[in-house]
Amino acid sequence: MPSTSSYWYFHGPSLLLAALIYLLLARLVLSLLLGGENLVMRALAAITDPVVKAVGAITPRVVPSALVVVFAIMWLLSARILLHQAFLARRMFGIS
Repeated sequence: MPSTSSYWYFHGPSLLLAALIYLLLARLVLSLLLGGENLVMRALAAITDPVVKAVGAITPRVVPSALVVVFAIMWLLSARILLHQAFLARRMFGIS
């Protein structure tokens, strides 16, 4: 039985997606509580803007920016689920 460290190709992207999801959640909650002109908010925006801009490119312009962040969270959750399903399918068919 291989150790969990041998599945780095699954755990690495999964960890990255989870970190982005948590950062987007923090951005959403703190933007509602603190507003946009805070040092923490600017740092979170700088880290998560590439994801939000990518989702904003496929989202209609009438959608508010806070909702685009929610859509970004949902897209990342979907990507993480698909990654997990692909990993399970590889194990099920014996592809290592």
